Amino acid sequence: MSSTRTVTVRFADTAQLHIVNRQQDYDKKNDVARNELWYTAADFHSMRRAFAQDVFQVRAQALAEVPFNYAGDDESSVCCVGIENFLTAGLMLEMSACRERCTDAVLAEQARDNPSARAIAIASFAQTKKVVRRARMIGKVLQDSI
Repeated sequence: MSSTRTVTVRFADTAQLHIVNRQQDYDKKNDVARNELWYTAADFHSMRRAFAQDVFQVRAQALAEVPFNYAGDDESSVCCVGIENFLTAGLMLEMSACRERCTDAVLAEQARDNPSARAIAIASFAQTKKVVRRARMIGKVLQDSI
């Protein structure tokens, strides 16, 4: 059973807006084309496709029980840093549930009278303890392999 709910997120009063002026190709100050400074839609599409290919390759290696180097230091393996949450269906579901719990906790804290930024941060951190522990463990493994 799915329920539809409408919620709003309020941003901190201390947020700042920075406007980036449009880059002109080869003007007096620049000798670099705009497309060399910013990602294009094609670049993003290519990155998403490469990301998906890396995830599929690691999953295939895991299913075939082929050992792989987590950091991707050798030619035959993919670097798993950054794609950890997509390697198994369980990790993907856990990531999604964690995001939802974190969002719910932050929205609940924001709904209180006079919520402080600290209380909102603590509500968020409380929902991500498991993820932080896993990230630390992965970091230690990577640090030891360097």
